[in-house]
Amino acid sequence: MSKEFHHVTVLLHETIDMLDVKPDGIYVDATLGGAGHSEYLLTKLNESGHLYAFDQDQHAIENAKIRLAPFIEKGMVTFIKDNFRHLKERLNELGVTEIDGICYDLGVSSPQLDERERGFSYKKDAPLDMRMNQEASLTAYEVVNSYDYHDLVRIFSNMERTNFPSKLRGKLSKHEQLNRLKRRLN
Repeated sequence: MSKEFHHVTVLLHETIDMLDVKPDGIYVDATLGGAGHSEYLLTKLNESGHLYAFDQDQHAIENAKIRLAPFIEKGMVTFIKDNFRHLKERLNELGVTEIDGICYDLGVSSPQLDERERGFSYKKDAPLDMRMNQEASLTAYEVVNSYDYHDLVRIFSNMERTNFPSKLRGKLSKHEQLNRLKRRLN
């Protein structure tokens, strides 16, 4: 995997400025990624302020440790390697019961799309991986090739950005027919 981590932070000032950051506040970046939002937020905090930064991608966390080193040295940042769906539990484990603001930058980050071996982009020839957390065992390839037709239809139908076009439905139907044929031959 490429060691270079380049991410373009979108709506940086607009996002953080909307938080109306208190210098001594406690904040959460639920999707650390390239750490652009975190870095800008940290410049608005004094040494009494604190940021809890979540990401399930270890590569993103390692990059952020370099980028945010001056704030880490001051004890202003805590990294949490986990999905933000566990945010409340993980903060409770750390004794954090109240925060002053939270930032979510949802979606796939630039490095995940740019790094061929991550398998997120259809523009690059690579295994179909698509794991946000590289330590997770289940890849997109395994889902597409082992889930039955009805499960795949349910997954794609529930995706907000997908209208589940008939072309995709047809391809999944052919996929299911091939899988049934393989099972009969084995």
